[in-house]
Amino acid sequence: MSQNLLPCVFIADDDEDDRYLLAKAFEQHNPQCRLQFVEDGKALLDALQSQSQPYLILLDLNMPRLNGFEALQLLRAHPLYQHTPIIILTTSDLNQDRQQARILGANEFITKPLDLAQLGQVVVRLRSEWLLDCCS
Repeated sequence: MSQNLLPCVFIADDDEDDRYLLAKAFEQHNPQCRLQFVEDGKALLDALQSQSQPYLILLDLNMPRLNGFEALQLLRAHPLYQHTPIIILTTSDLNQDRQQARILGANEFITKPLDLAQLGQVVVRLRSEWLLDCCS
């Protein structure tokens, strides 16, 4: 498989509606970016074993089997992912969740916006801050 066809952004989120909105936002604001969606942290770790190094990982916090904090901790403990940008994208706006994410090594903590237009703005910002070298 060509490197250009491999996913560059991995998104772990158990909510089907959120995955759909994220796909739409990337399609509208960064259509050349290749996405890999999984439903929880365990599926993320499994998918990463069979893929190349991602440029960006987006993690929801509240997921079954392996939540965002647990996945983040395991990813940061692995040498391959110590420098990979990992963004927490969650419905939580709790300061304690924000602090815990920072302690565990998240590059950023974003509370999910309420609509597609605002989510599109998040995707534009993610592209400019974290995806300049890929998805083009």
